[in-house]
Amino acid sequence: MTDVRKPELQPDGVQDLPLTHARAQLTTLIEDARERDLVTALTVRGRRRICLVTPEFYERAVKALDEQSAS
Repeated sequence: MTDVRKPELQPDGVQDLPLTHARAQLTTLIEDARERDLVTALTVRGRRRICLVTPEFYERAVKALDEQSAS
């Protein structure tokens, strides 16, 4: 039986979870993003490697970067 680790909410509002524990919780992590606008950073050896965000969040980020580079 695999030890299931809960994501840890960090001071920046992002919850961190080791990648090795993410697979078993993927559905919950997706629901967190969709229903609670909660970003999850998947970590490897304690370092953030990728973030799980909604498509809307991603689109807003891309738009903001485009606007910033156009200035």
